[in-house]
Amino acid sequence: MTKLNYQAMSDDELRDWVRYHPHDTEAFHILIDRLDQRPKVITRTEEEFETELQRRISQAS
Repeated sequence: MTKLNYQAMSDDELRDWVRYHPHDTEAFHILIDRLDQRPKVITRTEEEFETELQRRISQAS
C-alpha cells in the first residue's frame, strides 16, 4: 500500500480524508496541527463579530 502525502493535500482534502478514515491517526494529527497554526480571533460583542465576518467575506472575494 502506498503511503499518502498528507502535506500535499489541501485542508479540505485532508479534512475529508480524516472524516472518511477516522482511524488514520497520523492524518488526524496533521489536520489538528494545521488548524492549531491558524490565527485565532476572539469576538466579545455582536459588533466585533460582524466586523470580523465582513473582513473575512471581503478577503474571500
